[in-house]
Amino acid sequence: MSQPASQQQQESSKNQQEYQDCLPCKLTGAGAFGGLGAYALLEAQKIHKLPGKQSTAVGLGVVGVVFVSAGLYRLVI
Repeated sequence: MSQPASQQQQESSKNQQEYQDCLPCKLTGAGAFGGLGAYALLEAQKIHKLPGKQSTAVGLGVVGVVFVSAGLYRLVI
């Protein structure tokens, strides 16, 4: 006989709460996101100097900030 739905939900939420990333996984993810964000920010600075490319530079800057933020989030959470 199958288990009630509420009991199945409790077991699945318990399994999800127990999972924790290891420190090397967090560091690798944070480094990857942070590095990609830093690269995008540096490229945005280079492109900003070219005439007619300011909107591209702003877009890359936003992407860079998002990835750096994702790296910090990955490290902390």
